Amino acid sequence: MWHLQDRDGQAVVSGSGHVAWSAARGGWETPSTCYADPDHALVLVDLPADIASTLAGIDSDVDEIYRLAIGSRQAEYEEAERQAKAYEDAGYTGPVPPMVQCWADPKGWTAQQAADEILQQAGIWRGAQQAIRAQRLASKEQARAAESPAGLAAVRAGWDGFVAAVRAQLGVGGV
Repeated sequence: MWHLQDRDGQAVVSGSGHVAWSAARGGWETPSTCYADPDHALVLVDLPADIASTLAGIDSDVDEIYRLAIGSRQAEYEEAERQAKAYEDAGYTGPVPPMVQCWADPKGWTAQQAADEILQQAGIWRGAQQAIRAQRLASKEQARAAESPAGLAAVRAGWDGFVAAVRAQLGVGGV
């Protein structure tokens, strides 16, 4: 359901379905009616469309965080984590897994130092993923439940603050 509101926030007309500004007709146009607004003084409030946009934006923000943090290297990082964990589970004995060795060599570290570092970073990332997922799902439900533009704006503001904090924690820049 959409509303055209005056500058004081009072609904002038409401409806459902498609509505859009028509410069050619000087008003807000639906499939059956044109509401004259030559000064473009009315504001369209379309909460369902705003909610849909917010939901898409939340998912897009998460995708961007993942892109900045790991790019297309997820499989590589997961394999390094798996090999480091197997090496740790073996008491840091036996053949050094290649994903561990290739991290140890350029750093001048022992295989154990490299495995520990890989597992530490993987733990940080797993924690961030869990927090991101939990907040994403909660924020999307809060957006779906919003009953007003102000309520939806509060959800967006909370989400934006969370995104900024996660980006800072992961070192992938602010919003």
